[in-house]
Amino acid sequence: MEVTGRIIPPEERLALVPSDHPVLRRPADAVRDFDEALGALLDKMANTMYHEGGVGLAAPQVGEGKRVVVTHYGEERLELVNPEIVTIEGTQDGYEGCLSVPGYMGEVQRPAKVRVRYFDRRGRKSWVDAEGWPARVLSHELDHLDGGLFIECSTRVLRLRPEKAMRIVFMGTPEFAAIVLDALLEEGYKVVGVVTAPDRPRGRGQRVHASPVKDLALEGDIPVLQPESRADDEELAQYLAWLEPDLLITAAYGRILPRPILDVPRIGAINVHASLLPRYRGAAPIQRQILAGEETSGITIYWMDEGMDSGPVIHRAEMPLRQDITAGELHDELADLGSEALLEALEMIGAGDAPAEPQDESRANLAPKIVRGENRIDWQRRAVEVERRIRAFCPRPGAEALWRGRRLKILEATVEEGEGGPGEVLEVSERGILVGTGNGLCRITRLQPAGKRPMSVNEFVLGYDMAVGEVMQTDHDDQA
Repeated sequence: MEVTGRIIPPEERLALVPSDHPVLRRPADAVRDFDEALGALLDKMANTMYHEGGVGLAAPQVGEGKRVVVTHYGEERLELVNPEIVTIEGTQDGYEGCLSVPGYMGEVQRPAKVRVRYFDRRGRKSWVDAEGWPARVLSHELDHLDGGLFIECSTRVLRLRPEKAMRIVFMGTPEFAAIVLDALLEEGYKVVGVVTAPDRPRGRGQRVHASPVKDLALEGDIPVLQPESRADDEELAQYLAWLEPDLLITAAYGRILPRPILDVPRIGAINVHASLLPRYRGAAPIQRQILAGEETSGITIYWMDEGMDSGPVIHRAEMPLRQDITAGELHDELADLGSEALLEALEMIGAGDAPAEPQDESRANLAPKIVRGENRIDWQRRAVEVERRIRAFCPRPGAEALWRGRRLKILEATVEEGEGGPGEVLEVSERGILVGTGNGLCRITRLQPAGKRPMSVNEFVLGYDMAVGEVMQTDHDDQA
């Protein structure tokens, strides 16, 4: 299993003391011994800071009454022993929080610029100049060394919503999941880890690419776990336990989670599913809904169990399903709707009143993974079914037919009344290519020849001499 970023086991970090601990209220003692014990304290303090998602940590916050601070300064970790602010310039107003006072933000006036004199872990004297946010962080942490907390000097204190304090691990891989994860990050949720599929070769050049979820996580400096298979489940559960999640959220992750992983989060595990459960359980709900001609779609947020999309429901969000919508368009609309529905569900979970409505098993049906060949057009079917298949596989992989032994991806079509032999080309004009089916006609308006870019019918007609009376075939393997 590939692991990117810091995931720190409990023995390599320290516990934060509660906000009423007396060590937080008294001045810390100067460090006199620059020894291995000091180095070990600094290392564990830094690990604790990163684990808790902070940007600075003072020794009193972990129960050590010593004048020691660690911060994340630029791209580096900064360690300050016996620090002292020696010069101050200007002022800045802004909001800040504190690992020692979770759930609150306060507006505090701090110096705009500071120079701090300090010693490193070996006892060497140095100075650091900080401006803006780094100056605020250093001023905040040095207050801890004098027994002060930010709420005492705040002009305004805000209590954060309880769900914002939850430690979340997110599991997902494709663009749908990345849109949901981005919404969580934009709203300021505390995502402490991400689980996604391994990097895979993609495209014509078969270059190895990370998943959209991994790319987004790395931008936010979030640790990433990439299990190769179920054989990694035990190791994955261990790493997840080290992250200490309150909640696990999955979206288009692509596999059922075993009980040892479901048991890791303190509150539970929830999933963002692209259908109105119990309808369309499984890996391909978007395509299956279009193929079935559904008139309503939506999102379900549910508590996960060991079944396939069978857990009790927290929240549903419905939307009308346009009868001309493609799978790509429905994907984007459901990803946005899923993000909104998830944020609403998180508010319920944070408030402690999230429902757990059992699903009606009598209404359940499956939406299995799309398999090779399902995107091939069967012209013997009714025109309305052919048109749905075209939309269900647009833009990827594209519904396919054969013309003169050449594969054509059909990207857009409409249904018309009339008769014609299955696959027979009845008209070729700027209005489209009219093709017969088992019942009714399909007018193709956008397509993509093999090895070419998508194009309108006008563009296609200029480069290809398709004639009335020709027959498009179903793209069977033995014909390809």
